[in-house]
Amino acid sequence: MIKFILALLILTGVIFQNPAMIKTGGTYDSGVGYWGPLARDGVWHEALVGQILRSFPPDNPGLAGLKLTNYHYFYDLVVAGATLITGIAPSFFIYRFFPVVFSVLLGLLTYLLAWRLFKSKLVSLLAVFFAYFGSSFGWIVEYIKRGSIWAGESAFWANQPVSMNLNPPFAISLVLLIGIILMFLRYQKTRSKVLFFVLSLLSGTLIGFKVYAGILVLFALAALSIEAILVKKNFDLLKLFGLSLIISAFVFLPQASLGRGLIEFKPLWLIDSMIDAGDRVGIPNFTARRFAYLNSDKWLHLFLLETLSFLMFVAGNLGTRVLGVFWAFKIWKKELFKLGDFCFIFWMSLAAFLLPILFIQKGNTWNTIQFFYYFLYFSSLFTAYALGQIYEKLPKAASVIIIGVVLVITPISSIATFRSWLYPNPPAKLTKGELAGLEFLKEQEDGVVLKHPFDPDLRGKFEDPYPLAVYADNAYVSAYSGKPVFIEDVEQQIVLGSDYKPRLENAERFFIEKNLSWSNDFLKENNIKYVYLPEIYFLPIAEQEYIMRKIFENEEVNIYRVLQ
Repeated sequence: MIKFILALLILTGVIFQNPAMIKTGGTYDSGVGYWGPLARDGVWHEALVGQILRSFPPDNPGLAGLKLTNYHYFYDLVVAGATLITGIAPSFFIYRFFPVVFSVLLGLLTYLLAWRLFKSKLVSLLAVFFAYFGSSFGWIVEYIKRGSIWAGESAFWANQPVSMNLNPPFAISLVLLIGIILMFLRYQKTRSKVLFFVLSLLSGTLIGFKVYAGILVLFALAALSIEAILVKKNFDLLKLFGLSLIISAFVFLPQASLGRGLIEFKPLWLIDSMIDAGDRVGIPNFTARRFAYLNSDKWLHLFLLETLSFLMFVAGNLGTRVLGVFWAFKIWKKELFKLGDFCFIFWMSLAAFLLPILFIQKGNTWNTIQFFYYFLYFSSLFTAYALGQIYEKLPKAASVIIIGVVLVITPISSIATFRSWLYPNPPAKLTKGELAGLEFLKEQEDGVVLKHPFDPDLRGKFEDPYPLAVYADNAYVSAYSGKPVFIEDVEQQIVLGSDYKPRLENAERFFIEKNLSWSNDFLKENNIKYVYLPEIYFLPIAEQEYIMRKIFENEEVNIYRVLQ
């Protein structure tokens, strides 16, 4: 019976997490369809896998000729390897194969971890439920604002498990992280040399799959090492941490560009922005009061206001999983200085909780909320334990009612996200005409492609589904042509901290410049071999005047080859 319930939970969880993934990349009447953020993030992974297949270490797909820096690309390396071995297109692995694999492993490994920690089948099954269906209290915000409960998944900033596979590096890192925890618990008992090296390798390379996960594991190993030395005068964990740190340095430092720093100390930014932003919780009265208290030096009032906002941030993101926090404190209080099974999770949870509250990421300030995703997962385990305790200690009828109510309330906001993915038509598409042009370009000899920079004003001139060229600033030309692009996906370049502005300015100038001499020199000096121009854009001078000739034309796109 337990196996049947577990299988049913996993099957339901896989279905719950993956409609957007499985539907993306399919061919529809309007073209190749894309759902949600995959029209940018998914396309980025397609482009990056293409660059890995061209050369390794990979070039930046949106900055031709420059190596990729400040990005964890090991997931894309796995996709590239699968493509090389099987000959199957990367899109199959990105949108269909690996999302299903990650979802299945999430359920199986969560069950194993919960069983290892709590020795209860009920708690283990509940942990799987929360790992898949845990959600925020965003539906309350939506009801207050609009009278509906069917929205609000990320109203308090954090995306929930329903969206796990929209972020493939996070998905694979979470699966690996659970595996690392299970191995660590085993290593604590056996001190096996084989496990020592496997753990070091996995912990060290995790930073290549997801930097945030790698930081959490290294932090936890460092804290446990200090704890073991102080409490037991044992240096084994210090060795494990040291080797993991060395491997992480070999993985991360060669492709890191740390000159301008990647993060910035800015306490409570996520909490304050949650309060200020209308598309989040948005409480204008709180915002006005905060500035008033700051300007009038009313520090006690400010402290109380920020405390209330902080509690809203925590409880809002956790949703019903807030129940697990109280039980977690009880467990950690007993285990913290005993190096018990929960200590590794405690230190990772602490870092995952504090880091997004204290730091922001340069270029994309809210990105550090991804630390909190791991805290949400750990809270799922303890919420399952909390419900297990309720079942054991309260009368059976009362406990069943309480657990039933919690389980019904839990996924409301995430169900709203799931429903949005069932919309029959994709929000974005690669049109058939552009697909034909890009497939033609893919067959040409290698060379740098120049495309018109993204113009956000054009989207309003189209209807759903929107062409990728106007839907979002993405790397679709690189993704489908397999070629490096002079400048593309500026949003991603900002996140990476790339020096993209000179290229962007020159690319924009090319498409408005009437000084033919400058334009032709620009093409030569930057080794541009192809100009990719959808029909929505125009050249400022007759095409015959440039040092390039048209090699492809249909009703949607023109492609030119530069004559060198």
